Amino acid sequence: MLTPAQVPEGDQRSLIARQMFHDLMDIPPEERRLLLEDLTEDEARHLYAAAFTVAGTSFAIWVDDPVGFCEQVLGAAVWSTPRRFMQALTTHKQVAVPSCFGSSKTFSCGQLVLWASLVHPVGTTTVVTLAPLWRQVARQLWPEVRAAHTRAGLPGTIDMAQYKMPNALGLDTVVAYGIAAAPTNEAAVQGIHAANLLLVVEEAGGIAHAIGDNLAGLLVGDGARMVAIGNPPTDEPNTWFEKLCRDPEVLTIPISAYDTPNLTGEWFGECASCPGGGHSPAKHMVDRAWIERTIRVHGPRSNYVRAKIEAKFPKGLANVVIPADWVELAVHQEEPETGIRLCDLGLADETAEWRVHEGAWVRLGVDVAADGGDELVVGRIVGDLMTIEHTSSGPENADPMQVAGLVLTQIHRAEALRLRLGTAARVRVKVDAIGIGWGVAGILAAWGRDGVHDAEIIAVVVSEATGREPDEATMRPWRKRDEMWVAGRVLIQPDAATGLCRVRLRVDEMTQAQLAGPKLSTNSSGYSVVEPKKDQKARGLSSPDRAEGLLLAPYEPAVDEDEARLLV
Repeated sequence: MLTPAQVPEGDQRSLIARQMFHDLMDIPPEERRLLLEDLTEDEARHLYAAAFTVAGTSFAIWVDDPVGFCEQVLGAAVWSTPRRFMQALTTHKQVAVPSCFGSSKTFSCGQLVLWASLVHPVGTTTVVTLAPLWRQVARQLWPEVRAAHTRAGLPGTIDMAQYKMPNALGLDTVVAYGIAAAPTNEAAVQGIHAANLLLVVEEAGGIAHAIGDNLAGLLVGDGARMVAIGNPPTDEPNTWFEKLCRDPEVLTIPISAYDTPNLTGEWFGECASCPGGGHSPAKHMVDRAWIERTIRVHGPRSNYVRAKIEAKFPKGLANVVIPADWVELAVHQEEPETGIRLCDLGLADETAEWRVHEGAWVRLGVDVAADGGDELVVGRIVGDLMTIEHTSSGPENADPMQVAGLVLTQIHRAEALRLRLGTAARVRVKVDAIGIGWGVAGILAAWGRDGVHDAEIIAVVVSEATGREPDEATMRPWRKRDEMWVAGRVLIQPDAATGLCRVRLRVDEMTQAQLAGPKLSTNSSGYSVVEPKKDQKARGLSSPDRAEGLLLAPYEPAVDEDEARLLV
């Protein structure tokens, strides 16, 4: 079908076409779409020209039909639930969409940005997209906007997060733009006004109350609308997004993973994003295998499953040491622009593309499997880059000599990395010295004295007192294990102003789940206590071996000098 973007300017405007335009706008959008499909190219050309004359834009035919715009102008396939919340924006001032993972929510929002930008005359409408972090604006939503704009050959130009079109005088006018709404930047959402305003709030679960409450002040006048969409947070109750979804004046349309096309079998056309197409857009969405794996890793009753699969807000939330949302931010934190990639160092065992800096301190953490059960884990931190370098399980983990040999391999790798980075500090290795771990630490220390390696070996008895005077202003950890977890919490916690974490986590889903698993409580003496492994297992969670091997790497315990001399 011919689209307005294909109609040359200055085309003949006929009275008949103008009447046809008025008649079309008097019928329901669903019927209008069918009539548009039956128009000849000449009829369509005259109709779009008439729409421009009467309404100031050829795209006005879809002013009350975002679904029709997506399908007939953008050539995009829209499945049933996005059809509902898109169309709802024409009749409701605020629409909230708590969504599961992988539901095409970002793709759908990208289409809405173009719809709202084009169906009103240039200069009378503004579309503002918001997300908590700039990378979510620039790297998630706006690439979808640019891709759809290019595929459809639409007028105007789009840069990283801004859409411009010429107004009636031929001057470039911004019709849509994206901003990051950090919790402390209330000014970012002030002074936004237009006759027709659409606020597209992405990753709404991370929007702070101060920002969200200010958005309500922008929704004045009949032409103002807002759609807020995103995963519910996994660890924080009573967020702005949850409050919005409970508001009786807001239309809330949840998207559970079980409602998505790969689970229901819904067919909604071919993918327009991939060259050649030939498959359903559902190929890029959540599927049953991901759901089953997530439930297995996090537990069927976890708030992670509740948020990411069921699109529900956290319920009965107990305090956790490290919230899953923080872990997710650290996992997706962007690589620095400076530094050198591990794979460019010329070391056979370093193949990752993650960046590290010259002189970065290389440290290892070793969680030794208790009595040979669970997992042997070696975590590593290089500067701010945290990874899991080794995991294994089996009866051989009960033999301290075999375990020490496996750890030695990782020590040699770390030392080669240290030399290549020109780091002055020796590699430091923290070994969980409970059970056979004490023997492993002793063997590694002896090998160090014999010149087998040059690393510092620190035995960490995690059940011991911290050896430090508690600071009343801190969380006052009770034992070294509690201190290790609290220290990890501080490292992973995002900065309130920038949203950035102190570390980059490049770890698998199992490690992510374990980091976000333990609860935090306070004992009768007022000290912070991290949930014991056995209590986590009783709740159906796996032993946090990977998390503790990872957290041991940056942890620097107070070490008894006499014990330290034994291990040097």
